[in-house]
Amino acid sequence: MTTNPPQPAPEQRVSGPVSSAPLDALPEPGQRAAAPSREKPAAAEPGEPAAPEREEGGQTQVITRERAEPAADPAGLPAADTNDHRQAMLSYLGVPFLGPVIPLGIYLTRRRASAFVRYHSAQALNLSITALLYTVCILILATMLALDSIVVALVVGVALAAALWLATLGYVILAGSRANRGHTGRIPGWLCATLVR
Repeated sequence: MTTNPPQPAPEQRVSGPVSSAPLDALPEPGQRAAAPSREKPAAAEPGEPAAPEREEGGQTQVITRERAEPAADPAGLPAADTNDHRQAMLSYLGVPFLGPVIPLGIYLTRRRASAFVRYHSAQALNLSITALLYTVCILILATMLALDSIVVALVVGVALAAALWLATLGYVILAGSRANRGHTGRIPGWLCATLVR
C-alpha cells in the first residue's frame, strides 16, 4: 500500500520591484563573508509541521511559511456556536405569531454575549416593528375606506394584511434558515427598516 506524501505549502513571496543589482546582504569583493550559523531552527509548535530546509552551496536555508487564516464573515461577525444559531433562528420564528416579543427578549438577554445573536435578533426586531407599522397603516386605510363602503374596506384591508403576512413569513423563514446555518443576510429595506442595531 502506497501513500502520497503531503503537499508542501506555497512559499511566501515578497512583492515589490525586482532589481538586477546583487543582493545587499552579499559581501563586497574584498570583504570576508560571515560564517554560516550552525544553529538548528527553533522547534515547531505542537501540531505544526516543521519548516523544510534547503541546501544551497553548503548553507542551510529555512523556508518560512505563514499559516492560512480562516476566511472572515462578510458581516465581520465572529464564528458562533450551535446554541447561538438556534437562538438567532428562534428570534425570527417568533415574528409572525408574537410580533416583537421573542426578538426583544433575545436581544435584551444576549446582545452583549454574542455578536451573531445580537445581529439576527436586532434584524428580527426591526422586521417585527416594521410589520407592525405596516399593519397600523393598513388599519388606517381600511378605516378610511369603511367610511364609504365596508365591503371595499374589508376586501382591501384583508388582501393587504394577507400579502404583508405572507411576505413577512417568507423572509422570516429565509432569514431563520440562514441563521441556523450560521450565515448572515439582510432583509430588504422596504420590509425591514433599521430601527435597532
